[in-house]
Amino acid sequence: MKNSIKFFLAALVLVAAASCGETKRSSSNFVQVTNFDMDDYSIEQYFVDNLMYAPLLSWDGVCQYNSSADELNKGYRGGFVLSVRKGTEDMSDELALKTSADPYGGSNGSNGYMVFTQTSSMPEADITYDLSSFFTASTASYGCDVCNTLYNKRMQEQGLISSGDYLKVKAEFYKGKTLVGSLEKYLINYKTVDEPVMENEWVGWNMTKGSDGNNVTVTNFDSVKFTVETSGAHIDPSFCVDNYCVNLNVEY
Repeated sequence: MKNSIKFFLAALVLVAAASCGETKRSSSNFVQVTNFDMDDYSIEQYFVDNLMYAPLLSWDGVCQYNSSADELNKGYRGGFVLSVRKGTEDMSDELALKTSADPYGGSNGSNGYMVFTQTSSMPEADITYDLSSFFTASTASYGCDVCNTLYNKRMQEQGLISSGDYLKVKAEFYKGKTLVGSLEKYLINYKTVDEPVMENEWVGWNMTKGSDGNNVTVTNFDSVKFTVETSGAHIDPSFCVDNYCVNLNVEY
């Protein structure tokens, strides 16, 4: 099912109204999946050059994806951008910076996905969770799909990514101002020449395990902060995200 921006705004009102009218509490444990497949109406109304961004984009009434921006589609400086671009050979490098390396766009054929770009001007948190409509709520890390941008794929194709190069994404989970856990994943890793990593197609990031394979599920957080570390300026500090999942245990 394709997402509608109007649907998300309406969902926020419905959740709030339901919580006010209920006196008997129920509980539920589920995985909240954020899929960015967009309907044609929303793309026509809310996207500029097949991109949309805002200081806060609320999704499913729970997840909020943030950017450093003045307002809707104005003054972007860093953070998340919602993209519905599909890469083409004649696309400029500037457009390729906010385009998935996967030729189909989003994961599993979705037309939409998030592009995260790290700059010197970033929001305080990149993903926040609005759990105010629930009596009680707890979170646990689960996972998402990630891949490189088309721009970084081109750097590889032009031979500019070689031995020793890398792009590493770090996710830090916070409860208020307190760091409660972190996870890392390489999307480019040419440190080991025999088995280089270049994730130019969507790949799962299991956020219930650390890089050593041990279980390290992070719990009870209300925001996520991403940082991107690269081996040099020839690699853009950016990556793409789709199907972001968090495990929620709520009372409503």
